[in-house]
Amino acid sequence: MGGLRKFMPVTFATYCIGMLALSGFPLFFSGFWSKDDILHSAHQWSISHWPFYLGVFGALLTAFYMTRQVAMVFFGNCRLGLSRVTGSEQHTVEHAGVPDREHPHAELTGDPHESPPPMIIPLIILAAFAIVLGFLGTPAWPWFQNFLGEEIPLTFNLGRLGESSVLSTMLISTVVVFVGIGLGWWLYGREPIGTTDEADVLERRQPDIFHLLKRKYFVDEIYEWSFVRFNAFWAKSCAWLDLVIVSGAVQLCSYLVLGLSALSRAIDDYVVNFGFDEGCRGVSKSGKLMSRLQDGRVQNYLRVIGIALAVLVLFLIWGCHS
Repeated sequence: MGGLRKFMPVTFATYCIGMLALSGFPLFFSGFWSKDDILHSAHQWSISHWPFYLGVFGALLTAFYMTRQVAMVFFGNCRLGLSRVTGSEQHTVEHAGVPDREHPHAELTGDPHESPPPMIIPLIILAAFAIVLGFLGTPAWPWFQNFLGEEIPLTFNLGRLGESSVLSTMLISTVVVFVGIGLGWWLYGREPIGTTDEADVLERRQPDIFHLLKRKYFVDEIYEWSFVRFNAFWAKSCAWLDLVIVSGAVQLCSYLVLGLSALSRAIDDYVVNFGFDEGCRGVSKSGKLMSRLQDGRVQNYLRVIGIALAVLVLFLIWGCHS
């Protein structure tokens, strides 16, 4: 980007108002009063003043990086590449009616221009509120605090601005904002970056600090090496436990149950049923034999008695001769 101030004046003006409000520029912007209220509450905390120091440092960084952003986006030379379609612009070109597959080198015509009214009007409204709404929550007239339920007398009193604690916090906040904006403008506003290949000012002067800030204090790397890898290791361990231990135990139990079922069936078929069936068959044969001997016919009984008497007589005769 760069140099968009002359192409987008309304956006530039509203963005500068938002930048000043977010930086906490004194008196005329809502961010100053909200930030001052936060710093004042942190300064009055009797347990520790570290939240106040951290808040002051955060306000300094906010004013610095917002000034850097405005300088790099709206000042200097325009560094937009508008000649050919890039990979990131493919969907934009297709939505514009130029299929990227048919025209891989379609030309993007026109320079940067102001946004249409549906985007400009909300920006103007937000910029106006960034100025006006700040006066509804000042220590002199704490209407917004009273609206949120704080027990503060809703009266207009400029004397509250002169209280020692309020005035000291306002002075510290003002100095921090001017230092941050001044430092950002001194580094990036006086000599804006002219080309995309030009190194950052902080990178040229303090490459180690710039590298540390660019890598975001290596938070992503630390997070990758600690939480992400531990989470991946834990997920793989759980998957291994589920696949090998739990599923293996379940399968082993199922195989044991199947084996016991097969053994029980074999014992039932070839031991219990076989012995019982053979015993039943023997009893059945014995019963059939006995049924033939005791069929209830007198003739058969007389035959048996006659045969028995004949055998007995023969034994007697044979005994007498011997």
